[in-house]
Amino acid sequence: MRRAAGTGIRYVSGRLAQGLVVVLGAITISFVLIHLTGNPAEVLAGGQMSREQVDQLSKQLGYDRPLVVQYVEYLGNVVHGDLGNSFRFEEPAIKSVSHALPSTLLLVGTTILVACAFAIPTAVFSVRRRESLPDRALRRGLILGQGMPEFWLGLVLVLLFSVKLGWLPSIGLNGPESLVLPVATLALPLTAMLVRLLRAELLDIMTSDFVVALRSKGLTENSILLRHGLRNALIPFVTFLALQIGWLIGGTIIVESVFVWPGIGTLALSAVKVRDLAVIQAIVIVVALAYVVLNLIVDLVMMWIDPRIRTGAR
Repeated sequence: MRRAAGTGIRYVSGRLAQGLVVVLGAITISFVLIHLTGNPAEVLAGGQMSREQVDQLSKQLGYDRPLVVQYVEYLGNVVHGDLGNSFRFEEPAIKSVSHALPSTLLLVGTTILVACAFAIPTAVFSVRRRESLPDRALRRGLILGQGMPEFWLGLVLVLLFSVKLGWLPSIGLNGPESLVLPVATLALPLTAMLVRLLRAELLDIMTSDFVVALRSKGLTENSILLRHGLRNALIPFVTFLALQIGWLIGGTIIVESVFVWPGIGTLALSAVKVRDLAVIQAIVIVVALAYVVLNLIVDLVMMWIDPRIRTGAR
C-alpha cells in the first residue's frame, strides 16, 4: 500500500514538474512574441504619438532596458501574480482574464462531459452491432462529423436553430439554453473522434486472448464488453482525450467569436484589436495554466482507471 502510494505521488509530482515547464515556456514565448514586433511602446502608441512621446512611454514602462533585464523582472512579477495592467479596462490584466475564464471553462468542461456521454454508449452500440446497417451508417456519419470545421458548423447551427426556427439564443450567456449551440459545435467533432477511437480499441480487445478465455468460462458478450473490454479501452480513450484538450481550447476561441461568448476567446480578439499587450500575455499564461490543470485531472482519472500507474507495474 505504501509503495503504491509513493509511486502515485511520484507520478503526480512528475506531471506537475512537466506542467511547470509548459507554463514557463508559455511565459517565455509570450514575452518573446510581444517583443518580436519591435518596441512594445510603439505598438501601444498605434501611430498616434510623436517620437518623443513614444520614447517617454517606453522609458515609463521600462521597455528601454535590456531584454534580459525585462524578462527577469517580468518573470518575477508573474510569480507574484502581477501580469501587468490593461490600459483598455484600466485594471490589472489578470482581473480581466479572471472575469472571462469561468465562461470558457464552463464551455470546455460541458463539451468534454457531453462528448464522453455520447461517445461511450455509441461506441459500445457500434461494437455490439458491428457490420450491421446502423453500424455502417454510423461510421460514415462519424467521418462527416469529424471533418466539419467548428466555425462553419457554428454558423449553420445558428442559421438553423436561432434564425430559422427561433428555438435557441445565438449569442451571449443568458442561461443554460445558451450553452446548447456552442457546446454542440465543439462536441460534435470531438464526439466523432472519440467514438472512432473507442470503437477501434474495443474491437481490438474483443479479439484478444483474455477475452477468449472469458468466453470459455461462460461469460456473456455484454458482460465481457462492459465489465472487461470497456475498462481496458478507456485507458487509451482518456489518454487521447487529454491530447485533445489543446485542440479543444483552440476551438473554443473560434467558437466564442461566432457566438459572442463572454470568455477568453472573445477577450483575446478584442485585446488584439486594441493592442492590449498585458491582456494578451495574461491570456497566454492563464490558458497554459488551464491546460496543465485539465491534464492533471486527466492523469488522476488515469490513475483511477489503470492500477499499474499507482503501483508502478509495467
